[in-house]
Amino acid sequence: MKLFRNYLKKTTTPTTQTNSNIEEDVTDEEYTFDVVGESFQRDHLVQIIKNTKSADLGEIYTTATLKLEPENPFDSTAVMVVIQELQVGYIPKSQSGMITDYIKSLGNTTLDVPARVGWDTDSPQPLVGVRLKLEGF
Repeated sequence: MKLFRNYLKKTTTPTTQTNSNIEEDVTDEEYTFDVVGESFQRDHLVQIIKNTKSADLGEIYTTATLKLEPENPFDSTAVMVVIQELQVGYIPKSQSGMITDYIKSLGNTTLDVPARVGWDTDSPQPLVGVRLKLEGF
């Protein structure tokens, strides 16, 4: 099983889902926004997999919270990605400014979006990746 495939990004109006009920009939193609820095949060991602008892499934569909991090010393527009109250990565710096502006335009400092956590079930210590369903960025 491949961790994730590459897809071309579509240019559309940003859409998000604000409730925690993730659609059951979803496809990988809907989750095209890559999160970065997951390798630094491997312990958190493994804990999420254990919490959901999903090790044999290879994927979890859940809700991620995007949190603005204006005090970040490396990027004042940094956006942290959190699942089950555990940090799992960041929005790429090249897109964090646009996401920050969008979240602020809603009058918020956080935004809930659908997320897919995926890993290779054939590997004893697989890499774990996170993709978001966040169109238009």
